[in-house]
Amino acid sequence: MRQSGVRKIIFRFAFLPALFASLCAAANPAGSPGANPGAVPLSSLKFNGWAYLLSNGYVRLSHDSNQASSAFDPTPFPLGPEDSFAAYFVYNSQEELGQCVADGLAFVAQNTPAGASYLGEDGSGLGFFTGVASPAIAVTFDYYANGITGTPPNTASIAEPSGIDLISTTPAPPALSGSGAYRYVWVTYQNANKTMKVYYSATPARPATPLLQTILPTDLSSLFGGQVYFGVTAGTGSCYSLQSLESFGLDVVNQ
Repeated sequence: MRQSGVRKIIFRFAFLPALFASLCAAANPAGSPGANPGAVPLSSLKFNGWAYLLSNGYVRLSHDSNQASSAFDPTPFPLGPEDSFAAYFVYNSQEELGQCVADGLAFVAQNTPAGASYLGEDGSGLGFFTGVASPAIAVTFDYYANGITGTPPNTASIAEPSGIDLISTTPAPPALSGSGAYRYVWVTYQNANKTMKVYYSATPARPATPLLQTILPTDLSSLFGGQVYFGVTAGTGSCYSLQSLESFGLDVVNQ
């Protein structure tokens, strides 16, 4: 497990320097971890299922039908009763060769026995849902109607692995970014008040208002037993899309 204290992993971003500069310029909200967490080298992640590293340094999460994939930081972080975390990722998702588009991806925090090898179901499972209760939570983005949770196409949710959405909404612009475009996602969590917030944008500037905000039913320090693995998962079914993880960042503040 990583040592306690303020964990700010700062490496180079795995894409354009100008974009990195604009990310660093975003404001930090009072009382929460930084708006732009320290970047984790994508090559250092553990790849599961169909995930693999592209020659341009990005991570391909799906490229065909009936795939499930995940990419996790291989080392767990400590997460105590007064701790907080912030995560950040950038993804691209687009139609492939005129195919019907599905399914989506998820940011996942978990401490299951699988550790950094965590991998859920394909299709509506988004590489996250397993159909059983376990110490995990996710922020999900569906392009296609989800057969597990029952949500319609273009839905963002905070969800449990058993298939329950705690809160959901319709993201704008749509979760499917399209060719040459990106979606930027920030996730913050304060364990003391069990509050999770999700910010979402088509640009590197973090919005002032979260897309999703909820108080979780159980604090994550207790649910996870004091440590947490972070990663991104994805899934496709008979319809599919090209999905890529283009940047990933984490800060954990240990009190």
